[in-house]
Formats: sequence, C-alpha cells, structure tokens
Amino acid sequence: MKDHQVIIGTRHDTTCARELAATVAAIFTRHGFEVHENVSGYTGGNIVTTFGQPQAKRVHALQLEINASLLMTTSREEFITHVSRGGIPEKAEENVARVRECLREVMATLPSVLATVHHS
Repeated sequence: MKDHQVIIGTRHDTTCARELAATVAAIFTRHGFEVHENVSGYTGGNIVTTFGQPQAKRVHALQLEINASLLMTTSREEFITHVSRGGIPEKAEENVARVRECLREVMATLPSVLATVHHS
C-alpha cells in the first residue's frame, strides 16, 4: 500500500453507489486518516467484483484496505522477525481504536445512506 493509509476500492464506482463510498471515506477522514479511492492494485478484488452489482441486483460491495503499518508499533522487518520467533508484536492501540470506531460508525451509518440510494 506504500504510504496510503486507507484505500476504498469500488472497481471505479461500478460495484458500489458513489454515496456509500463517499460516506465511508468521510468517516475515516473525520477520524484523521488519509483516504484514497481505487488506487492501482486496490480497486476491489474478486469478491467485490463478483458480488457488487448495484444496478442489476441492488447489492453494493466495496473493498476497504487499512495499511498494516498503522496497526503496528514496529517496522515490517521487525514485525516479521518477532513473529518468526513466536512472539506476539505490540499493537498500535490508539490507531486500532480509531479504526474500530470508524468501522462502528460505518456500520451504523450505511443502512440509512443505502435507503436513500435505493429510493432515488
């Protein structure tokens, strides 16, 4: 993911209504994360492509990628070394808490946004 913090993939707005992706982006942005959409290599995988059919079946799908470096207190190399020795690395608890709060908000907010999308 390079330096990207959060990436939302919607196969360039084909698997999810724009309003849903924008809502998710706004929530993560409000919590201080840098959000990008449809970055090359992170536009949405097979599941998103297969099931995200908003026009035909009213099923929306998006891929949400969180950069693992936000959740760790060590570098990638230190993390791998620690895990390979059987250790359990420390988590970046503050960022983990922020991500959890974003996900709670997303789950609480999306049903009402989805209702407006389908009534439009």
